[in-house]
Amino acid sequence: MSESGSMRAHASARAIERAVPAFGATLLLLYAALALAAPLMFEASWISLLYLTLYFISLAAAWNLFSGFSGYINFGYVAFIGIGMYASVIAYVDLKFDIISAYLFGGMAAAVFAALIGYPILRIRGAYFSIAMLAIAEGARVLAGTEYLEPFTRGGSGIAVLAGNLVQQYYAMLALAAVIVASSMLIARSRFGLSLIAVREDEAAADGMGVNTTTVKLIAFVISGFFAGTAGGIHATFVHYIEPFAAFDVKYTMLPIIMAIFGGLGTVVGPVVGGLFLELVSDYAWLHFGRMNVTLFGLILMGLILWMPDGVVVRLKELGLLPKSRMI
Repeated sequence: MSESGSMRAHASARAIERAVPAFGATLLLLYAALALAAPLMFEASWISLLYLTLYFISLAAAWNLFSGFSGYINFGYVAFIGIGMYASVIAYVDLKFDIISAYLFGGMAAAVFAALIGYPILRIRGAYFSIAMLAIAEGARVLAGTEYLEPFTRGGSGIAVLAGNLVQQYYAMLALAAVIVASSMLIARSRFGLSLIAVREDEAAADGMGVNTTTVKLIAFVISGFFAGTAGGIHATFVHYIEPFAAFDVKYTMLPIIMAIFGGLGTVVGPVVGGLFLELVSDYAWLHFGRMNVTLFGLILMGLILWMPDGVVVRLKELGLLPKSRMI
């Protein structure tokens, strides 16, 4: 290639690099505008679907905020969601909190739980951490149904809750999703975020360079727990009823993990892409194929492993279609 041709190619590459963020920002603003206006434009069934996409975006982004950035795969994530559900419902039904305070109370309860178990359990690494968290989540489900907590949780009878309406729940989840994504963006560009990434890449080296790895992991763990608990509290009012098997359903761990991996672990917009796309695919598949939707999910995962093992967003970065920025 001639020198002038090379210069033109570099200029074109720079122009594309400048244009892509602007295009992405425009799409994000359009999506935000559509999300804000949705209750005014669509009927209840569509609002419910959009609510569920926001719910899983929130769960996937909150899971990714700790596990995606630190590399510690949390298989007990549902413990935070279930605790948030119960704490919010008890705060609203028994303690007579207003609904927003009840949502935040659920998040705080999950955050306190994360802080209590985080310091000892985050000293365990690799598969041992994942297995320990899975055991904790199962233990929390069993405990919620025992006679010891029955005065609060009503055991297997569950708790009915009639709070707010669909539009209020939708906007509450939209606000939460926006806060989680914005928090992920701020963390990704911060020194704290770099410390988490250092832990993910080589924890021993990060520790040797002066990073307080336990403290960094614990803070991210608590933040992730708070957001998951708050999302769980909002969702409890959406489903109007909770009991141990529903509140601690393992799908609330597995689906956010699949969505985060699909979009791209450790990226900001990856969980948004994964949550939006896979929830819409799941709903469509359930509507048209019934239980075959599980097969469709399996095929999607196989394709992902074969062609995009690092996720959609990472692959787009590698192809030059997205800037290689931690902000994305």
